Amino acid sequence: MKMKTALLGLCGLVTVLLVACVTINVYFPEAAIKDISEQIEEEVAQKAAEAAEEGGMETVEPAEPAAEAEEAPPTSAGLLDIFLGTPAYADEVSRPEITNPAIRRIIDSRAARLPAIRRFKNLGVIGEGNDALLAPRDLQSIKDLKQRAEVQRLIKNENEDREQLFKAIAAAKQVDLAQLPRIRETYAGTLREDARPGDWIQLPNGQWKRK
Repeated sequence: MKMKTALLGLCGLVTVLLVACVTINVYFPEAAIKDISEQIEEEVAQKAAEAAEEGGMETVEPAEPAAEAEEAPPTSAGLLDIFLGTPAYADEVSRPEITNPAIRRIIDSRAARLPAIRRFKNLGVIGEGNDALLAPRDLQSIKDLKQRAEVQRLIKNENEDREQLFKAIAAAKQVDLAQLPRIRETYAGTLREDARPGDWIQLPNGQWKRK
């Protein structure tokens, strides 16, 4: 009887620990991710505007994506967090880490590419997907095959930068990489909000519309 009671107690303790671990893993700092996405997009636009004011010429040739930085693994929860069920990432900082070197490189790379992206958005050739990546909308409208290939490369390079960016945000915010889809979803919302009138945007349900 005592053995059975001890086993039941042990099972109960294991259940509590498992629940605590689930609590840690599913925590997602949505407000912080939203904040950093807004600041990054603002910084990209600002740097592109500054380059234009300095007389930088827009080119169709897309800038190469930023060099991929080594990913810093998310930190694990402390033993106290596990026992108390406290979210592992609850100690959010008030200011997003847009000074992070990896994020800064991506901001610079995307800013150099932004004028070309805006031009093709204005033409309805590309749009913002609900996965926070650029998507082709009407490549067939570009008759020049060389220019069409350049647009495809523009999309590819921009999306490679964004893929790196989402991982860098996860590392900066100590979010498990398993939650990248939620980072994409949150970031896509910011991109839709920042879209200019006439831009193609994809809604969460998959429907495309012009803003």
